Amino acid sequence: MTRPARTLQRLERILTMVPWLLDNPGVSVDEVTERFGVSRDELAGDLDVLGYCGLPGYGGGDLVEASLVGDRVTVRLAEFFARPLRLSIREALTLLLAALALAGVEGVTESAALRRALATLEAALGAGTANVAVDLSAPGDELLAPLRTAVTSGTVVALTYRSGSKAETTRRDVEPWAVVGHRGAWYLQGWCRQAAAPRDFRLDRIRELHPTTERVGPSRRGTPEPPVYRPEPDDVVVVLDLDPEVAWAAEEAVVDEVADVDGRRRVRLRTASLEWVARLVLRLAGHATVVEPEALRNRVADLAAATLAGYRSDRPNGRHDDSRPARGA
Repeated sequence: MTRPARTLQRLERILTMVPWLLDNPGVSVDEVTERFGVSRDELAGDLDVLGYCGLPGYGGGDLVEASLVGDRVTVRLAEFFARPLRLSIREALTLLLAALALAGVEGVTESAALRRALATLEAALGAGTANVAVDLSAPGDELLAPLRTAVTSGTVVALTYRSGSKAETTRRDVEPWAVVGHRGAWYLQGWCRQAAAPRDFRLDRIRELHPTTERVGPSRRGTPEPPVYRPEPDDVVVVLDLDPEVAWAAEEAVVDEVADVDGRRRVRLRTASLEWVARLVLRLAGHATVVEPEALRNRVADLAAATLAGYRSDRPNGRHDDSRPARGA
């Protein structure tokens, strides 16, 4: 795991651990290490980091106090956090919307602290907040609960999965490691028996899910990392020129280089499959040009021709509009 990934994972663990430790003062070391999946040394390191957290000035009452005495763990927040907050309407509403969004995520364990915070914010903002609602539901959310159960119980799941990169549907048996959120999407991470390697599966691309009773052995359990594409040495190099209005498309991939060329954004990336890049270029409807490779330009042209052929067949008497394929095709 890369150092930034380890740091992010540690930060997420500490942010999750602190509220729980505040609600359970004097809890045993064994219970903490088991609950958060850390060793005693890792826990001691996390508590040491907390001792340096606080407000500028870093005097008495400004720092978080974390202690590991014998077999007991205690955390005490700086005195500042006990003072009443003076939030603006905008700040309070932002917190309320964030809390409502978190509370609405299917499969997330209900939190008494979250309910109390919501009640406090709603009371401070007034009865009008009863009309405030946040709906972040998306395809695949209904799979969160059964997949989290499979991760916790350590049982294999059978998936029918639609690959975004290869545009193909396959059936896979997966030994699940974790369910994580990344850049606005939920992913299942685990060992794919079909690929014989670790894989990330976007929940909105899972067409069918069948939990099994088969237990996962400990031999292939790994430490999940953020689901980011990692280029391999034999991947294909792709260069695209993007118009300013579709420059956001560069964020859909892990890019090696971005430069401005003649008023357009030139993006260089690598990919294991040209299929998803070809479909992206076609979706950008003339605002993207394939600079290289030639195989990608040909694939875009084929997709554009197939799309036009299908459009003609849907028109009465074969008539169709004077449409043009995407630039670069």
